[in-house]
Amino acid sequence: MACNTELLDSLNDTDPIQLHFNCTDPLYINYTELPLYHLTDNLLYFNNLSVIPDQDGEGFRPNEAEFVGQSEVVPVSHGKIKLPTFESSKKYRFTDALGNEISSQSITQTKQYSNEFMLSDLPQGLVRFFADDVESGKVYYHPKSFWKKPLGIVDIYVGELFNQYKEKGKVDYAVSFNNRKTIWKYFFVSPVYQKFSNLSIINKGSEQIFNPPQKQLVYKNPEAWVFESKNKIPLSEISDEIYQLFDNYESEQRPGKIIHKNLVKATPEQLHYEVTKSEEPAYSHIYL
Repeated sequence: MACNTELLDSLNDTDPIQLHFNCTDPLYINYTELPLYHLTDNLLYFNNLSVIPDQDGEGFRPNEAEFVGQSEVVPVSHGKIKLPTFESSKKYRFTDALGNEISSQSITQTKQYSNEFMLSDLPQGLVRFFADDVESGKVYYHPKSFWKKPLGIVDIYVGELFNQYKEKGKVDYAVSFNNRKTIWKYFFVSPVYQKFSNLSIINKGSEQIFNPPQKQLVYKNPEAWVFESKNKIPLSEISDEIYQLFDNYESEQRPGKIIHKNLVKATPEQLHYEVTKSEEPAYSHIYL
Protein backbone atom coordinates (compact mmCIF):
# COMPACT_ATOMS: atom_id res chain seq x y z
CA MET A 1 0.00 0.00 0.00
CA ALA A 2 2.92 2.34 0.65
CA CYS A 3 4.29 1.73 -2.87
CA ASN A 4 0.93 1.94 -4.62
CA THR A 5 -1.38 4.28 -2.73
CA GLU A 6 -4.20 3.68 -5.22
CA LEU A 7 -4.70 0.34 -3.47
CA LEU A 8 -6.01 2.27 -0.46
CA ASP A 9 -9.01 3.35 -2.53
CA SER A 10 -10.07 -0.23 -3.22
CA LEU A 11 -10.13 -1.61 0.32
CA ASN A 12 -13.25 -2.15 2.42
CA ASP A 13 -13.51 0.84 4.79
CA THR A 14 -15.64 -1.04 7.33
CA ASP A 15 -12.60 -2.92 8.64
CA PRO A 16 -9.98 -0.43 9.84
CA ILE A 17 -6.32 -1.08 10.42
CA GLN A 18 -6.12 -1.38 14.21
CA LEU A 19 -3.00 -0.28 16.04
CA HIS A 20 -2.64 -1.11 19.74
CA PHE A 21 -0.17 0.95 21.74
CA ASN A 22 1.30 0.66 25.22
CA CYS A 23 3.84 2.52 27.33
CA THR A 24 6.83 0.86 28.98
CA ASP A 25 7.20 3.66 31.54
CA PRO A 26 5.14 2.66 34.62
CA LEU A 27 5.02 6.29 35.78
CA TYR A 28 3.68 7.63 32.50
CA ILE A 29 0.11 7.85 33.79
CA ASN A 30 1.33 9.74 36.88
CA TYR A 31 2.88 12.64 35.00
CA THR A 32 0.31 12.72 32.19
CA GLU A 33 -2.90 14.74 32.49
CA LEU A 34 -5.69 12.22 31.86
CA PRO A 35 -8.79 13.02 33.94
CA LEU A 36 -10.89 10.06 35.10
CA TYR A 37 -8.68 7.52 33.34
CA HIS A 38 -8.47 4.09 35.03
CA LEU A 39 -5.87 1.65 33.77
CA THR A 40 -8.02 -1.44 34.28
CA ASP A 41 -11.34 -0.13 32.94
CA ASN A 42 -10.52 2.38 30.18
CA LEU A 43 -8.49 2.77 27.06
CA LEU A 44 -7.63 5.73 24.87
CA TYR A 45 -9.37 5.57 21.51
CA PHE A 46 -8.49 7.44 18.31
CA ASN A 47 -9.46 7.16 14.67
CA ASN A 48 -8.88 9.16 11.51
CA LEU A 49 -12.55 9.74 10.61
CA SER A 50 -12.79 13.34 11.83
CA VAL A 51 -9.23 14.58 12.12
CA ILE A 52 -8.25 18.23 12.65
CA PRO A 53 -5.36 19.87 10.76
CA ASP A 54 -2.32 20.73 12.90
CA GLN A 55 -1.50 24.37 13.56
CA ASP A 56 1.35 24.22 11.05
CA GLY A 57 -0.89 22.54 8.48
CA GLU A 58 1.55 19.67 7.99
CA GLY A 59 -0.41 16.88 9.64
CA PHE A 60 -3.66 15.83 11.28
CA ARG A 61 -4.74 15.54 14.92
CA PRO A 62 -7.11 12.62 15.66
CA ASN A 63 -8.15 14.00 19.08
CA GLU A 64 -10.60 16.85 19.64
CA ALA A 65 -8.49 19.30 21.67
CA GLU A 66 -4.81 20.22 21.55
CA PHE A 67 -4.03 17.52 24.11
CA VAL A 68 -5.62 14.14 24.78
CA GLY A 69 -8.50 14.55 27.24
CA GLN A 70 -11.74 13.08 28.46
CA SER A 71 -13.18 12.74 24.94
CA GLU A 72 -10.60 10.06 24.15
CA VAL A 73 -11.04 8.10 27.41
CA VAL A 74 -13.42 5.21 26.62
CA PRO A 75 -14.62 2.45 28.98
CA VAL A 76 -14.10 -1.14 27.83
CA SER A 77 -17.07 -3.50 27.55
CA HIS A 78 -16.88 -7.28 27.08
CA GLY A 79 -20.58 -7.79 26.50
CA LYS A 80 -22.60 -5.37 28.60
CA ILE A 81 -23.36 -1.64 28.46
CA LYS A 82 -24.87 0.19 31.41
CA LEU A 83 -26.32 3.53 30.34
CA PRO A 84 -25.63 6.10 33.09
CA THR A 85 -28.58 8.39 32.28
CA PHE A 86 -31.20 5.92 31.09
CA GLU A 87 -34.81 7.13 30.81
CA SER A 88 -37.53 4.69 29.77
CA SER A 89 -39.40 7.44 27.89
CA LYS A 90 -36.53 7.94 25.42
CA LYS A 91 -35.67 5.94 22.33
CA TYR A 92 -32.17 4.49 22.30
CA ARG A 93 -30.07 3.42 19.35
CA PHE A 94 -26.49 2.27 18.89
CA THR A 95 -23.98 2.86 16.11
CA ASP A 96 -20.42 1.87 15.23
CA ALA A 97 -17.59 4.37 14.74
CA LEU A 98 -18.67 5.00 11.13
CA GLY A 99 -22.20 5.94 12.24
CA ASN A 100 -23.81 2.75 10.95
CA GLU A 101 -26.71 1.69 13.12
CA ILE A 102 -26.22 -1.61 14.94
CA SER A 103 -28.98 -4.18 14.57
CA SER A 104 -31.28 -4.71 17.56
CA GLN A 105 -30.43 -8.41 17.28
CA SER A 106 -26.87 -7.62 18.40
CA ILE A 107 -27.87 -5.31 21.28
CA THR A 108 -30.68 -6.41 23.57
CA GLN A 109 -32.05 -4.89 26.76
CA THR A 110 -31.59 -7.25 29.72
CA LYS A 111 -35.16 -6.56 30.86
CA GLN A 112 -37.85 -3.96 30.30
CA TYR A 113 -36.98 -0.51 31.66
CA SER A 114 -33.48 -1.68 32.58
CA ASN A 115 -30.46 0.53 31.84
CA GLU A 116 -28.35 -2.54 30.94
CA PHE A 117 -27.93 -3.81 27.39
CA MET A 118 -26.16 -6.97 26.23
CA LEU A 119 -23.87 -6.93 23.18
CA SER A 120 -23.23 -10.01 21.04
CA ASP A 121 -22.06 -11.02 17.56
CA LEU A 122 -20.27 -7.72 17.00
CA PRO A 123 -16.74 -7.10 15.75
CA GLN A 124 -14.27 -5.44 18.08
CA GLY A 125 -14.64 -1.67 17.93
CA LEU A 126 -16.23 1.55 19.16
CA VAL A 127 -19.95 1.57 20.03
CA ARG A 128 -21.79 4.87 20.48
CA PHE A 129 -25.22 5.13 22.08
CA PHE A 130 -27.84 7.81 21.50
CA ALA A 131 -30.95 8.88 23.41
CA ASP A 132 -33.54 10.50 21.09
CA ASP A 133 -30.73 11.05 18.53
CA VAL A 134 -28.49 12.82 21.07
CA GLU A 135 -25.22 11.02 21.77
CA SER A 136 -25.02 10.14 25.45
CA GLY A 137 -21.90 7.96 25.62
CA LYS A 138 -19.58 5.42 24.03
CA VAL A 139 -17.73 2.22 24.90
CA TYR A 140 -15.10 0.09 23.25
CA TYR A 141 -16.53 -3.37 22.68
CA HIS A 142 -14.22 -6.38 22.81
CA PRO A 143 -15.90 -9.81 22.48
CA LYS A 144 -13.47 -11.45 24.93
CA SER A 145 -11.31 -10.19 27.73
CA PHE A 146 -8.07 -8.59 26.64
CA TRP A 147 -5.09 -10.84 27.31
CA LYS A 148 -3.20 -7.61 27.90
CA LYS A 149 -5.36 -4.50 27.66
CA PRO A 150 -3.55 -1.81 25.65
CA LEU A 151 -3.15 1.75 26.83
CA GLY A 152 -4.91 2.82 23.65
CA ILE A 153 -6.16 1.84 20.20
CA VAL A 154 -5.92 3.74 16.91
CA ASP A 155 -8.31 2.79 14.10
CA ILE A 156 -7.07 3.83 10.65
CA TYR A 157 -9.84 3.78 8.04
CA VAL A 158 -8.05 3.41 4.73
CA GLY A 159 -10.67 5.27 2.66
CA GLU A 160 -10.22 8.37 4.80
CA LEU A 161 -6.48 7.81 4.78
CA PHE A 162 -6.52 7.92 0.97
CA ASN A 163 -8.70 11.05 0.89
CA GLN A 164 -6.37 12.81 3.33
CA TYR A 165 -3.37 11.68 1.31
CA LYS A 166 -4.88 13.15 -1.88
CA GLU A 167 -5.51 16.44 -0.06
CA LYS A 168 -2.02 16.83 1.47
CA GLY A 169 0.28 14.61 -0.58
CA LYS A 170 1.33 12.88 2.63
CA VAL A 171 -0.35 11.95 5.90
CA ASP A 172 1.05 12.50 9.40
CA TYR A 173 -1.06 11.85 12.50
CA ALA A 174 0.08 13.39 15.79
CA VAL A 175 -1.31 12.81 19.29
CA SER A 176 -0.09 15.05 22.13
CA PHE A 177 -0.39 14.44 25.87
CA ASN A 178 -0.28 17.23 28.43
CA ASN A 179 1.83 17.25 31.59
CA ARG A 180 0.04 16.77 34.86
CA LYS A 181 0.35 19.90 37.04
CA THR A 182 0.52 19.83 40.82
CA ILE A 183 1.09 22.23 43.69
CA TRP A 184 4.68 21.69 44.84
CA LYS A 185 5.50 21.72 48.56
CA TYR A 186 9.06 21.75 49.82
CA PHE A 187 9.55 20.50 53.39
CA PHE A 188 12.90 21.54 54.86
CA VAL A 189 12.98 19.20 57.87
CA SER A 190 16.74 19.00 58.54
CA PRO A 191 17.83 20.96 61.65
CA VAL A 192 20.41 22.78 59.52
CA TYR A 193 17.64 24.89 57.98
CA GLN A 194 16.18 26.03 61.29
CA LYS A 195 18.91 28.61 61.87
CA PHE A 196 17.65 30.66 58.90
CA SER A 197 14.80 33.12 59.35
CA ASN A 198 14.41 34.69 55.89
CA LEU A 199 14.41 31.83 53.35
CA SER A 200 12.98 32.05 49.85
CA ILE A 201 12.92 29.92 46.70
CA ILE A 202 13.85 31.68 43.45
CA ASN A 203 13.77 30.28 39.93
CA LYS A 204 16.38 31.02 37.27
CA GLY A 205 14.30 34.00 36.08
CA SER A 206 14.62 35.57 39.55
CA GLU A 207 10.93 35.06 40.21
CA GLN A 208 9.49 34.04 43.55
CA ILE A 209 6.94 31.48 42.40
CA PHE A 210 6.64 30.01 45.91
CA ASN A 211 4.76 31.58 48.80
CA PRO A 212 6.75 32.67 51.87
CA PRO A 213 7.64 29.69 54.09
CA GLN A 214 5.50 28.58 57.00
CA LYS A 215 6.53 26.67 60.09
CA GLN A 216 4.87 23.27 60.25
CA LEU A 217 5.19 20.17 62.41
CA VAL A 218 6.21 17.11 60.40
CA TYR A 219 5.67 13.55 61.61
CA LYS A 220 8.53 12.39 63.89
CA ASN A 221 10.40 15.62 63.18
CA PRO A 222 10.59 19.05 64.79
CA GLU A 223 9.18 22.08 63.05
CA ALA A 224 10.04 22.40 59.37
CA TRP A 225 10.07 25.29 56.92
CA VAL A 226 7.39 24.55 54.30
CA PHE A 227 7.19 26.29 50.91
CA GLU A 228 4.11 25.95 48.69
CA SER A 229 4.07 26.99 45.04
CA LYS A 230 1.69 29.83 44.19
CA ASN A 231 0.42 27.96 41.12
CA LYS A 232 0.48 24.40 39.79
CA ILE A 233 3.77 23.38 38.19
CA PRO A 234 3.92 20.73 35.42
CA LEU A 235 5.62 17.44 36.20
CA SER A 236 8.28 16.56 33.68
CA GLU A 237 10.86 13.82 33.26
CA ILE A 238 13.27 16.40 31.84
CA SER A 239 13.11 20.07 32.84
CA ASP A 240 15.41 23.05 32.30
CA GLU A 241 13.85 24.89 35.24
CA ILE A 242 16.14 25.58 38.21
CA TYR A 243 14.93 26.41 41.73
CA GLN A 244 17.39 27.85 44.26
CA LEU A 245 17.05 28.27 48.01
CA PHE A 246 18.22 31.69 49.26
CA ASP A 247 18.57 33.34 52.62
CA ASN A 248 17.97 37.09 52.92
CA TYR A 249 17.12 37.49 49.23
CA GLU A 250 15.59 40.88 48.36
CA SER A 251 15.58 41.05 44.58
CA GLU A 252 18.05 43.62 43.18
CA GLN A 253 18.56 45.40 46.54
CA ARG A 254 20.06 42.39 48.30
CA PRO A 255 21.26 39.29 46.43
CA GLY A 256 21.26 37.17 49.56
CA LYS A 257 23.11 33.93 50.20
CA ILE A 258 22.56 30.75 48.17
CA ILE A 259 21.81 27.75 50.39
CA HIS A 260 20.90 25.34 47.53
CA LYS A 261 22.01 26.01 43.93
CA ASN A 262 19.61 23.49 42.37
CA LEU A 263 16.79 22.07 44.48
CA VAL A 264 15.57 18.59 43.67
CA LYS A 265 12.36 18.68 41.61
CA ALA A 266 9.05 16.92 42.11
CA THR A 267 8.79 13.49 40.50
CA PRO A 268 5.73 11.42 39.55
CA GLU A 269 6.60 8.57 41.94
CA GLN A 270 4.43 10.00 44.70
CA LEU A 271 1.31 12.12 44.33
CA HIS A 272 -0.67 13.48 47.26
CA TYR A 273 -4.44 13.80 47.16
CA GLU A 274 -6.65 16.60 48.40
CA VAL A 275 -9.38 14.21 49.54
CA THR A 276 -11.82 16.89 50.70
CA LYS A 277 -11.86 18.66 47.33
CA SER A 278 -11.14 16.24 44.52
CA GLU A 279 -10.01 12.72 43.68
CA GLU A 280 -7.34 14.15 41.41
CA PRO A 281 -3.78 14.41 42.72
CA ALA A 282 -3.18 17.98 43.83
CA TYR A 283 0.22 18.08 45.55
CA SER A 284 3.80 16.95 45.11
CA HIS A 285 5.76 16.80 48.36
CA ILE A 286 9.56 17.15 48.41
CA TYR A 287 11.42 16.54 51.67
CA LEU A 288 14.92 17.82 52.42
